Formats: sequence, structure tokens, C-alpha cells
Amino acid sequence: MPIGTIHWLPQRSSKIGRKFILTAARLRLMILLTALFLTGIAALFFHFGGINERAQFTDNRQNELIVLRGELYQLSERVMNLRFQLEEISTREKQVLVAGAGLNLDFSQLIPQTAMIREPPRDNMFRFIDELEMEIMLMERLADAELMAYDSLVCYLMGKDSELAGIPSIWPVDGIFVSDFGPRIDPFTGAVRIHKGIDLACVSGTPIYAPADGVIVFVGWTGGWGLNIVVRHSDRISTRYAHCSVACTVVGQDVTRGDLIARVGSTGRSIAPHLHYEVLINGVQVDPEDYILREGSDSAVF
Repeated sequence: MPIGTIHWLPQRSSKIGRKFILTAARLRLMILLTALFLTGIAALFFHFGGINERAQFTDNRQNELIVLRGELYQLSERVMNLRFQLEEISTREKQVLVAGAGLNLDFSQLIPQTAMIREPPRDNMFRFIDELEMEIMLMERLADAELMAYDSLVCYLMGKDSELAGIPSIWPVDGIFVSDFGPRIDPFTGAVRIHKGIDLACVSGTPIYAPADGVIVFVGWTGGWGLNIVVRHSDRISTRYAHCSVACTVVGQDVTRGDLIARVGSTGRSIAPHLHYEVLINGVQVDPEDYILREGSDSAVF
């Protein structure tokens, strides 16, 4: 049943006008098509909005992953630095145990033998985290072992101040380390010989300090050592200082750690100014580095 008529009149007279009869069914159809069109437009906007939101979410996740990878890599660097510090502590601790208590505990099994070269984590971050956890667990084991060793050492060393003062635990001179203890090529003959001390290159006249309390038992010239000084620190420990330019002490003089005892020179079998430094246990030369605990003539643990 018609409910109205719509007339279309063209502006030009040459065009023919048209008449559109509006019925209830046609009106409902027009409303339905308009609603569908508007719904489609709204859905299209929502669709594009969702795509943009997902793209922004993906970008945010990617940025978060990049930041997380960077933080994991920095954490890995901190773990590696902690490992190196613990290894250094373990070395110092071993020197304390050897020098102070005559103990020789081996912590090497607690330290990974090869350094783990880490790359920034990529897709497999969980594996990277597992490796960090394993590394931290090893460091915790080493720290626990060192704490136990320190506790044992404290118990052993309590009340031994006078004995510890006689352990040569500091560098006797401020110089450059040029030759260590053990086999080396003789600079005069080119043959391999056992070097029974360590050499520290210095400017001639550099002060030589006593590394521990003791008494001067020898000052004089001896063959290849040139002018040398021997200090007895205990019944079993002595030290020798060779190639001196001048002695600042005399036989029988008591010295304490840090006292000036001589000056560096190049006397005897020497090619340049340096100090040849020996530590003797019961008259036998041992590696002085096993007894040196801190750098500098005025620093010592004991």
C-alpha cells in the first residue's frame, strides 16, 4: 500500500521527470540498507583501529624485548666481573693461607676453567637466563667455600700477631716486574737457568723497604749478587735483596715492616738497575709472589 510519492524533476526541460512511489516495504528496505551501510562503515573503522592497535602493541613488545635483551647482557657482564673478582679473592686467600698458616687449599675446581664468551641474547632468552643462573650458582659455591676458609684462617691466626709480623707480605720496592721465579733465559749466557727470585726494575737509588719485621744478618758483597742484604724474619724465613747501590742498615739491626734498608742499584751480575728479591724458607728459595699480599711498601694484611 503506497504511503507517499516522490517526484524527481530535472533542471533541464529536455530531461524527463520521474515518479517514485514510496511503500512501507520499500521504506523498511531503505532503512535496512542504510543501517547495514552505517554498520559496515563502523566495522571498517574498528577493523583499521584494531590493526593499528595491534601494530602498536607489537612495536611496544619489540621495544620491550630489545630493552630486556640489553639488561640481560648487562647482567651477564656483571656476573662475569663478579667471577673475576671472586677469582682474585681466591688467589689472595690462597696466598694468605700459604703465608700465614702453611695451608694449601685448592679452590680451582669451584671455578669454571674457561671463560664463557657471551653474546647478546636473541630469540632463546630462556637458555641465556639458565646459563646465568648456573654461573651465579658456581659463584655462590665459591663464595661459600671462601667464607669457610676465612673462618678457619681466623681461628688459626688468632693470637699469632708476632709471628705474622715476620711474614714478608708486601712488595719491598716500587718498581716494574720484569722477571719471575723459575726457569728463564740467562741474559748473559743465553742458557736456561733457574731464577731463584723475582726482579723489579727501578731507577737507581729507589728505596728498598723491609717487607716484614726482622733482623739484619748480612750486609756485603757476594759474587753475582753484588752488594746484597739478608734479613732474618724468623727461625725459618729470610729474605735477600741483591744488586743494591747502598745499604742503609748494618748487621744486627732490628727492622720493622716498611723500614728503609737499602737502595736499588746495579752492582754485581746486573745489566741495569733493579732489585733481585728472594724469599728463603729454611734456606731454600721459594716464589716470593706466594707471600706478597698487597701492593705498595706501606700496605699489608698482617
